[in-house]
Amino acid sequence: MRGRHGFTLIEILVTIGIIVILIGLMVVAAGAARQGAMRSTTAMRMTAMGQAVTRFEADAGYLPPLLDNDRAGIPAVEPTRGLGSGGYPKYLEVIQGRYSYTSPAEYLLGTGSEAQDGHDGLGLRAPGEDGWWDASFNDGGTSGRPELSDRRPRTSGARGEVMGPYLELDDPDMLGALGWDIDNARWDGSVDPSTGQPAVYFPSDPQFVQDAPKVIVDAWGSPIRYYRINHPPGSPGGTYPAGYQPPQDSTAGTWRYTPSMAEVFVLRPWEVQTGESVNYWFSDMNGVKWGDFSPGGADTEFRGDPTSSSTLTSARFGFVSSGANRRIYDWSRRDEPGLPISALTNWIGDHSDGGSESWYDDGVSVNWLGRPRDSQQVTATEEANSDNIVEIGR
Repeated sequence: MRGRHGFTLIEILVTIGIIVILIGLMVVAAGAARQGAMRSTTAMRMTAMGQAVTRFEADAGYLPPLLDNDRAGIPAVEPTRGLGSGGYPKYLEVIQGRYSYTSPAEYLLGTGSEAQDGHDGLGLRAPGEDGWWDASFNDGGTSGRPELSDRRPRTSGARGEVMGPYLELDDPDMLGALGWDIDNARWDGSVDPSTGQPAVYFPSDPQFVQDAPKVIVDAWGSPIRYYRINHPPGSPGGTYPAGYQPPQDSTAGTWRYTPSMAEVFVLRPWEVQTGESVNYWFSDMNGVKWGDFSPGGADTEFRGDPTSSSTLTSARFGFVSSGANRRIYDWSRRDEPGLPISALTNWIGDHSDGGSESWYDDGVSVNWLGRPRDSQQVTATEEANSDNIVEIGR
């Protein structure tokens, strides 16, 4: 009998097919492992940022204030039950946009120049009682927009000591710069078209400007947002007591307000553990109780989804990374499968709606940062938020 030599064509094709399948599985596994490592890196970075906030507060006496993309201060807002043009409570609308990309680098690392924070290199001069190096007092009052040019960092005296840095810069790629209009000394409005978040540049990029405001980024290169609990205007170390009675607006009768980080929808957990679930409601001037701005559960008395957690209701600050898909949807946290995220991009500025209800208007006509754009055709909040990484601090 003659011996068999070589392989048949079918055997060769089957072998190639098996190899292709194995390579595909290895690529998928490697990609999943890489994404897992990036998520872990981001989570550890945000945990370190939370610890740094606590150390800053121990020295300064207050949580880091909020700064916009020009490093100007974002004033606090007095709670109100009034309704905005869309029929939503104005206060809840405003509070969704009270976050900062630049505060972590400014206060935890001290990345400003000597003219900006009184100290060259990492670290910063104590920013004073207003949190903004007296800028809020120099520009005519605590309710105005404290410009960077109004800062007067102290270089001597009891409040002139160098503070920080409070965060270790263990990876040079964790720090980027926003786009910067050198001639006008302000943010240039550059936005990443794929995410709606501000564009971030690194030293190897031609758009990088050394004096531009710095941001701490996640492992995917997107800026990490910082939120802090609302406080009385002009008093970053102040607090609203539980059951605070705000000044009367057009609301008939009195009402009580207790500040809570559960007001910020994007901070709410995607899945709430057993025993952790609590409801958060905000009552508007008509007595309607709002959970969030999703349509779920809307009726004459209750609107939206109130699901939150006891951890968040006792928190005082938080950080958010947009995760692997680099998207954040601000208006609800729970899933709305199939509902389009659209018609929500007509506001301008980086924290402003450009109208009379703004707490400031920086005049840069771009979509409100962090909102998915209509052109991106995001079809469900789960696609935007389910992979967000959230760090809550007490």
